[in-house]
Amino acid sequence: MSILYRYTRDIKLSEDLLQETFVSIFKNLDKFDSAKGSFEAWTARLAVNAALQELRRTKEISMAEIPEGSINFESSIHDRMTIAELKKTIDVLPDIHRIILNMYYYDNYSHKEIADILGIKVSSSRSQLTRARIILIERWTKLNTSGIS
Repeated sequence: MSILYRYTRDIKLSEDLLQETFVSIFKNLDKFDSAKGSFEAWTARLAVNAALQELRRTKEISMAEIPEGSINFESSIHDRMTIAELKKTIDVLPDIHRIILNMYYYDNYSHKEIADILGIKVSSSRSQLTRARIILIERWTKLNTSGIS
C-alpha cells in the first residue's frame, strides 16, 4: 500500500491498485523465480507497474527536459532534512519527478530500467532525477527560511 501511495498520492486509488496487485500476484505466481530475487521485490515491482499503468491511463506524464548542469545546489542539504520534511516535499513534486525519484531511490530501478519502463531516454531519467533533487532542496530551503510550505 505504501508503495502505491508514493506513486499515486491518493488513498482510495492506492487501495484499488493494491487489490489489482494482489490479483496480479496470484495470476502470475507461477512466474515468480526465487533465483532472480526475493518475493517481496517481485511483488513490489508488480505494485509499481500497476501504479505506473494507472498514471499512464489517467494522466499524461510530462517529460519536459531540463538542461543538465543548469542549476547548482548543495547536496548536503538532503542530510539535514527530516523524514517529515522529505515526505512533505516529495508529495508535492510534479508527477514525473516524484515517479522517477521513487523508482530510483525507493524501488532501486536503474536509469536504464526507468527509461525502458517510462519510454524515455536514459539521459532524461537522469536529468529528471536531478531536477527532482533540486526542487526538494529549494522547497526545503524555503520551509526552513520562511516557514511557508
